[in-house]
Amino acid sequence: MPDGKKRQAIKRITRYQIIENVILAAIFFAVAYLLYDYIFTTSIIISILKGIALLSVLAIAECLILACGGIDLSVANFSLLSSAIMFYLIEKSIFSAPFAIITGILTAGGLGFVNGLLVSKVKLQPLVATLATGLFAYGVSGAITNNIVLFDTAKGIDFMKSVVLSVIPVSFIFAVIILVICVVLFRVTVISRQVFAVGGSERSAKLSGLNTDRIKLLTYTGAGFLAGIGGIMVLADSAQAARFFGAGAELEILFAAILGGVSLYSGPRIFLRAFAGAAIIAIINRILYGLFVFNFMRAIIMGVLVIGVLVFRKNMFKNQALN
Repeated sequence: MPDGKKRQAIKRITRYQIIENVILAAIFFAVAYLLYDYIFTTSIIISILKGIALLSVLAIAECLILACGGIDLSVANFSLLSSAIMFYLIEKSIFSAPFAIITGILTAGGLGFVNGLLVSKVKLQPLVATLATGLFAYGVSGAITNNIVLFDTAKGIDFMKSVVLSVIPVSFIFAVIILVICVVLFRVTVISRQVFAVGGSERSAKLSGLNTDRIKLLTYTGAGFLAGIGGIMVLADSAQAARFFGAGAELEILFAAILGGVSLYSGPRIFLRAFAGAAIIAIINRILYGLFVFNFMRAIIMGVLVIGVLVFRKNMFKNQALN
C-alpha cells in the first residue's frame, strides 16, 4: 500500500476508535449494572469520576511521552511523591496550601527534567531511566509518609473532595481543564508537530533541523509537571488512590493511554483518547472495587481484561477502515 493511502487508512482507523471507546464504556457500565444495580447511585458516580480524574491526568502525561517515541514508568510514583510532599508540608505547617502544592508540582517537574536529561543527554533507554527515577520517587514518598499511602486529605486541599451540582467532583472538573489546555496547546502551537516528528523518526527529525534532545527534555519535563498535578488528585480521594497505587499503577496508566488509541497521526486528539482510556480503566476498577477485589487479584483480572479489550479494539473496525 502506498504511503499516502496507508496514512489515510490509519487516520480512518483512529477516527473509528472514538466509536470503540464509547461502545467499550457502555459495555462495562452494563456489566457493572448487572453485577450490582447500585452502580448509578450518586456516590458511585462520584467515585468513578474521581477515579477518571486521577487516572486521566497521569495518562495524558504518559501519552505525551509515547507520542515522542519513549515510555515513562515513573509517572505514578512522581504523582505519589508530589502528593506526599503536599501533605507533609501542610500537616507540619511548613507551607500554606498554595505553596505546598507548588512545591509538590515543581518537585515532580524537576524529576521529569532529570528523566529528560538521562534520556536525551546520557542516552539511557527510557524504560531504564524512568524505572530508576520512579523507584527513587517511590522510596522518598514512603520515607515522608512512613510508608503509609492512605491518609486524610490535607487541610487546604480538602476543596478537591467537594462536588458541583451534587454529582461532579471538583477534581474531575480540574482534570477536564488540564485536558482542554493540553489539546489547545497542541493545536495552536508547533510543539505537537515537533513531538510527533521525533516520535515518528528521530533520525529524520534531526535531518530536518530539529533539536531532538531539547524536544525530549521538554517533553519529559512536561510529563513530570503533569504527574505533579496528579498529586492533587491523589489527595482528592486518598482511599481510592491507596487502592490504585497498591498494585500495577504504572501499567494501568500505560494501558489507559494505549486503550485510548495513542497514534502519531492523532494530533491533539491523543489527549482525548488518553482521557477515554482512563475512563475505561476507572470503570473497570470501580467494578472490581464493588466486588471487593483488591491488590494482586485485581491486577490479574485487570491484565486479562486489558488483553481482551486490546483484541476487541484491534479487530472491531480495522477491516472496515482499510476498505
